[in-house]
Amino acid sequence: MNTYASMRTARAAPPAMLAAALAMALLASPVHAQTAAPRHQAAAPGQGFSLQYGYHSKYQRLGLAYETPSLWRYDFSNNGRIDLNVELGASYWKASGNREPDSLWQVSVVPMLRWWPSDTYYLEAGVGPSLLSRAHFAGKQLSTRFQFTSHIGGGILVGDAHRFGLRYTHVSNASIKTPNPGLDLIEVSYTYQF
Repeated sequence: MNTYASMRTARAAPPAMLAAALAMALLASPVHAQTAAPRHQAAAPGQGFSLQYGYHSKYQRLGLAYETPSLWRYDFSNNGRIDLNVELGASYWKASGNREPDSLWQVSVVPMLRWWPSDTYYLEAGVGPSLLSRAHFAGKQLSTRFQFTSHIGGGILVGDAHRFGLRYTHVSNASIKTPNPGLDLIEVSYTYQF
């Protein structure tokens, strides 16, 4: 066995795998349980449905997602908080122009961390697995149907039920196989929370 090759492989863990391991460690850690309620505490975020529209000059994505109730929550003493939930999504992708194949379906399961510095504004990040209906789309060879979806963004909550967001989305196979060109979008979303 080549010891150098196995050490090099062990150090080159894809960022998606590291993020997933960190999320699992936070969930399993009893130290990070919900803290006692501070003097003023916003209502716990509920579940919801969201509509998402993503744009790239070569393709667009339309998605529908179900957001689970908060699985984990940490309240800060200054009334800010961090929530962890899971976004279960289905999306339809459409390529612009004459790029072939011109359509694609995607299902995804993305754990999302949201930091709420106030009851109105949030920043979010998440990474999770997704499955594509094909490994070739819009003139790109994606190599595998199994991909990772990453989101980073932010938004606002209007009232108790209406959340509007803007995020950057990246879909790639985390270099499981090459080529790995990935798909990138700027995405807007509307979420109805209940």
